[in-house]
Amino acid sequence: MSRIRTCAKKTLLALKNPAGSVQEVFENALDAIEEDNGCQYMGVKNVRQIPMEFVRNLESKGFVLHTLDAHSHNGRAVDYALRNPITGQPMTGSSSGTAINVFLGINDLGIGTDGGGSVLAPALAVNCFGFISPLMAEETMKQYTKQSTDGIAFYPSLGFVTAEYPTMTKAIDAALDLEPAAEGMDAIRLQASPAFAARAAVKPDAIVEVPAAGSDRNTLIEFLDRQLPACDVFADWEEKIDFHGLGDTVFGHFDPETAEIQSRSGKGLIRVANMVKATALTIPATELSSGFTLYCESKPEKIRKLLAVAAKLLPEKDALVQRYFRDPAPYFEKGFVWNH
Repeated sequence: MSRIRTCAKKTLLALKNPAGSVQEVFENALDAIEEDNGCQYMGVKNVRQIPMEFVRNLESKGFVLHTLDAHSHNGRAVDYALRNPITGQPMTGSSSGTAINVFLGINDLGIGTDGGGSVLAPALAVNCFGFISPLMAEETMKQYTKQSTDGIAFYPSLGFVTAEYPTMTKAIDAALDLEPAAEGMDAIRLQASPAFAARAAVKPDAIVEVPAAGSDRNTLIEFLDRQLPACDVFADWEEKIDFHGLGDTVFGHFDPETAEIQSRSGKGLIRVANMVKATALTIPATELSSGFTLYCESKPEKIRKLLAVAAKLLPEKDALVQRYFRDPAPYFEKGFVWNH
């Protein structure tokens, strides 16, 4: 199928908006698509924190603004207005619509904001790649300092969601001026959790115990603050995001029972990556709502090393997901009368 026809169907799907995740569609985005120009569709979380100049820079480097995306109310970590297309459960927030629109194939790239996991967790919840870095539009983002629901001061980072890793590296290269990667894995000091070491083909230099995913944020912050200066990349594994529980501090604060449900959400270090101003990347696995998570200090030379590690961890494509969710045709099937 031609690229122009494929992108036209993406726009039709955005207009149909089957998941309720699109707030506005820019139909003229199709004008930017040529068979050989490699331009890709981009969705943006519909919040004021994302600077227009950041979006314009990406447009100058091969992306075109296609949708404004829905998000959870007031930055909540679970979006009770949208459903995870895979599980049918409330969608992980707050960049919920952005992640859904990438997962469904409406957009190739999503831009969101992450305060306490709001890009990384939604991306992982729908088996997509997620990336955040405070180096992206840093001075602008500092204007939006606030307190989390558990009383921690932070300002958000910008982040990306993609279904394909080459699209992610294209966006990162467009947004950040990075040094070339070090030659070979031997040049990278990789430390990792036992869960990562048990699953990854890449072998770490050291294995370090990580606080449980249900730990309070201060414990997780203290861990990453100690760990990141000691290595180039720290690698972890997080699984079943918002599957066995709801990782929402508002929900969890009421009583011991709701706190226990919150602790089963599977959200660990991704909840605090931005709060320690780390650069972080999620790499989906074949397991549902699970994957590897990589963290580093936000230094260009370390980010390149993080990407070099990520390139060794990429999963095989899930043909069923591609066929079931990202083929636009079933969304436009007519009923009995139209087929007779």
